[in-house]
Order: sequence, then structure tokens, then C-alpha cells
Amino acid sequence: MKKIYKINPWSFAFLFLFLAIALSSCEKIVSIDLNKANPHMVIEGIVTDQQTPDSVVLSKSGDYFEPSLIFPSVPNALVTIADDLGTVDTLKEDAPGTYRSSTLRGIPGRTYTLTVVADGNVYSAVSSMPQRVLIDSLYATPLREFDGDVGYNLYLMFRDPPAPGNYYRVNLSIGRSLPPDSITGERYHLFSDKLTNGNEVVLRMRTGRSIVTGDTVSVELLSIDRTSYDYFRTLNNILTSDRAPTSLAPTNPNTNLTNGSLGYFMAYTIDTKKIILR
Repeated sequence: MKKIYKINPWSFAFLFLFLAIALSSCEKIVSIDLNKANPHMVIEGIVTDQQTPDSVVLSKSGDYFEPSLIFPSVPNALVTIADDLGTVDTLKEDAPGTYRSSTLRGIPGRTYTLTVVADGNVYSAVSSMPQRVLIDSLYATPLREFDGDVGYNLYLMFRDPPAPGNYYRVNLSIGRSLPPDSITGERYHLFSDKLTNGNEVVLRMRTGRSIVTGDTVSVELLSIDRTSYDYFRTLNNILTSDRAPTSLAPTNPNTNLTNGSLGYFMAYTIDTKKIILR
């Protein structure tokens, strides 16, 4: 899952919904105080097959015009994750609003249930952990732009399992500080096997201008379930929309969370490879 300025996507969603309502009426003026929008619970929860503790982060959506763009954490909640065999882990709060597992480790093929009790409300979500898909190879080729800038094409190759219904998220990172989205110009890459089921898959990703010869790029292939794929797909559509007032008002991203909460709960496996750009 780093702190430059954090833009909460829920604030954008509320803003453009209100603008669309206001512009749709020619007979009266609709005046809405965006700062009075009720905050929503935002849950970001993960379970992985790695040895690191799983985590759940709780916060509240903020006002659009809040100058500091600070979104308050939710401390003192009861957070549990249970698997389909009856194992339950009560997460411990190691920082305000951040909860980490102590005993639970993700196992491919199992289904996990998150339960959060906070401020008198109960929120829950279910996510199934897919089998791990391994990266076959990772390589790069130089890319020269029309303006003379030099970048790289990254090629990630893996074999999709024979059974249909596999979904992936690809993350890229580099071992030094860079501006947001400078590696590929995108937040992440999503992929499904709808057209490539059971085949060798080759994903091409172009690096940004900040990546130079000698850099080490780390690529993570996350195998995720359908609900997680739908969440990140719809979130990406909101974040990359033109945000014009005449556009259709965006909805909140699809989520597996209950009780009106925003965010996601995702159980996934990871395979990682690194490459030094030559």
C-alpha cells in the first residue's frame, strides 16, 4: 500500500455529485455547503500470503475544502479477521487508526471475513485469497520519446491458470523517492483473464521520465479476487475522469464493505521480481 499530500477520492465524488445536481436545474439555484457533508467510515484492509502482519486502517472521509486535507483516524475500534476454518485474530492498534494482526497469516484458497466495530456501528466484508501466480520473467527495453527524453518499456510475463476468473493488480516501485505516479504515469495496472484465460500473458508498461539507467525497479504481481478487482477498476475510473461539471456524476467505487462504509477489504497473494535498468 508515503506521504505526500493525500487526496481523498470520496471528497471528489461528493463534490461532483453536488455540481451535477446544481447545474441540472435552470429554474432555481441550489446552494449546498460541501463542508457539512456527513463523514463516512473509510476502511482499507488487507490479508496477504506474506510473512508481514496484515493490516486494517480506519479513517473518516473529510470535507472537500479542508485546507490541510487531514482525514481523521478512527482509534479504539474492535477489529477482527476470521478465516473459513474458524480461526479468529483480534488486531492490535499500533498507531491511531492502524490495526495489525498478531497470529493470522493468509493462506491461498481460504476465505477471510473482516469485522469492525467502531463508534457504535458494525462493518464487515468478505474476500477470498486466490492461488499465487508466479512471474515468469521481467525485462526492459529503452524507449526514446519524440522530444528526446529516454525512458523504458517494462515487460512482465506470467502464465494465467487454466481455470477462468483470475484477476490481477500490478504494482511498480523504485528504491528512491520519486513524485507520485512517476514510474508509469498510472497509479496501478489492473488485468483480468477474460480474453487470455490459460495463456502466457505479456504486460507492457512504460516508465516515466524520472526513471533513469541504473535504477532498480520492483514489480509486484498481486492475484486478487473479483470484488477487489471491481473496487480498483471503478476507483480508477473516478480518479481518471475529466471531472467536467457536465459529465455524469461519479458514484462511489464498488466495495465489499457493508453499512455504508467506503474502501475495501482484500485478500491476495504476491509474487515479486526486480530488474536493474541498463
